[in-house]
Amino acid sequence: MKKQKILNSVSTILLFILVLTGCNRKGKIKEEESKITYAGSNYVKVAPVERKTIYTYLEYSGTLFSEKSADIAPDLSERIIKYKVQKGDFVEKGNVLAIMDSTQFLQAKAQFESAKKSYIRMLALKENGSIDEQTFDQVEAGYKSAKAGYEFMLANKEIKAPFDGFITAKLKNEGEVFSQMAMGPTGPAILRLVNTESLKLKIQISDKDLPQIQKGQKAIISTDSYPESEFIGKVSFVSQEADMMSGTFTCEISVNNSDNKLKPNQFARVKIILAEEKDALVVPQSAIVKDNTVFIVNNHKAEKRIVSLGIQNENEVQILSGINEREIVITNGNVAIENGTIVEIID
Repeated sequence: MKKQKILNSVSTILLFILVLTGCNRKGKIKEEESKITYAGSNYVKVAPVERKTIYTYLEYSGTLFSEKSADIAPDLSERIIKYKVQKGDFVEKGNVLAIMDSTQFLQAKAQFESAKKSYIRMLALKENGSIDEQTFDQVEAGYKSAKAGYEFMLANKEIKAPFDGFITAKLKNEGEVFSQMAMGPTGPAILRLVNTESLKLKIQISDKDLPQIQKGQKAIISTDSYPESEFIGKVSFVSQEADMMSGTFTCEISVNNSDNKLKPNQFARVKIILAEEKDALVVPQSAIVKDNTVFIVNNHKAEKRIVSLGIQNENEVQILSGINEREIVITNGNVAIENGTIVEIID
């Protein structure tokens, strides 16, 4: 009986030991599973390796202005009878813009017609020898003077557009007398005409950047009005004299505006291109970690690559070797990972 009790006690102890061992083993398994789960929780953001054009550039901002504009004015003082255009109208070269008072024109016309009749009569008398050369010369001179006066008044009776463009301002009202002696911020003028087919962007550049900017360089202009559009221009002027107040240098960029999207006096940004590589392999700057290293994603794992870099700007960098087009590089979450780390891509 006593022996039986001892056996039962030993069995109970062994069972207890087995239970404890099993629990410890399950705990270790769960711990390992936890480690595996943790290893797979490296969330990353990615971007494709793209083949595109990349630039290095200097970025500035400035104001657009028209290369061709004019304040339109008659060549004599006269009353404005009627405008043939309104503010904002587009006109072509030769279109009539305004009609001026015809009083002086009619006087000049009458003088011309009278002088013309005298000239024709005196020409006939000269041919048959009835008048001397001096008398004829005086009549001819009077005729030519009257003709010139008539043609001058005729040209100023109707004010015409000297080139294609938009009427951007009416500086005098109908019925007002225009005077060549008028004083004001616009000077003597009745209309302002602006051609917008070709504009210029005026910027002020630092003396540090001056050696890198030359006439003829490519430039890319952008505006808030068309944030997805780029307008290609070129440097057309670089001042060789610094502004006395600011110490900066004036630079002008010409840009074609045949589609009329850009406007005079509009604010714009410009990238003056210093270097350009077409058909280059390009990745975001954020893909590059220390020692020219990138990580690509291959079978849900981070794969370390050593790359050679080409030209770069603040957003992108050219890859000369080390990765291929259409591979996926890690752009966020790539600082603390290692080669072979399991990763999960998130948007």
